[in-house]
Amino acid sequence: MTLEDSIHSQRLRVVRDAEQLGNVSEACRRHGMSRTVFYRLRTRFEQYGPDGVHPKRRQARRGRPPAIAVQTERRVIAFALAWPTCGPQWYSDQLARDGVPVAPVTVWRLLRRQQLGTRAARLAVLEHTSARTVGVLTERTAKAVRHVEAAEPGELLSLDTFYVGKLKGVGKVWQITGCDVASSFAWARVIVGEVTAAAVLDFLQTVVRPVYRRAGWRLQRLLTDNGLPQKSRRQSFSELTTGQLISPRIAKRFHRRGITR
Repeated sequence: MTLEDSIHSQRLRVVRDAEQLGNVSEACRRHGMSRTVFYRLRTRFEQYGPDGVHPKRRQARRGRPPAIAVQTERRVIAFALAWPTCGPQWYSDQLARDGVPVAPVTVWRLLRRQQLGTRAARLAVLEHTSARTVGVLTERTAKAVRHVEAAEPGELLSLDTFYVGKLKGVGKVWQITGCDVASSFAWARVIVGEVTAAAVLDFLQTVVRPVYRRAGWRLQRLLTDNGLPQKSRRQSFSELTTGQLISPRIAKRFHRRGITR
């Protein structure tokens, strides 16, 4: 039984009970219905019979339009790779000439799902394909990809700070995060107030370094983005770490941008 059928049965019971009791107020009280609604239902019942008190039948809502055919999707991708500098409007016009009407926004959504939503993305696919097949390199594909890697835990620790936000009644909240590049093991500490180089150093000494010691690994290098905590005006981060964390020779390279070599 559907919800509409249940409502229909309940309305018929109210009308029937009112006739049996001879008291409209009592019947409405038993079924929790106002007399105004009852009289409206009884009028419809007298005019149209039992079907008159049935809830109004509504048509099914229109759903999302059917997805475009697979052949059309392949044609759109072929257009995008053959003419990467054109846009969704041009691809839509080309399909319309062949009797396949597809809205430009539909073309754009399809390309976005295939990671081809921008002109740069389409050109990059062509460049990499050309480099693999015929060995033609452009300036973009010839660039070396920067990659951070380490052979063992402790060889390189990635360190960064993140501004969480200003919380009401608390103030500014920062998060210090350290991640071992080799193992992807991470540490984090939340600080209320301004984050300084001394706070970062304390995080390294009290949180990160003891874990390395217990595991039998030695912290060798740090990777930072030369941000504010590492460029403190009062005392530089490299000066704070010299002689306290590891050797001064390595500490001088902490503040360098990119990977230390």
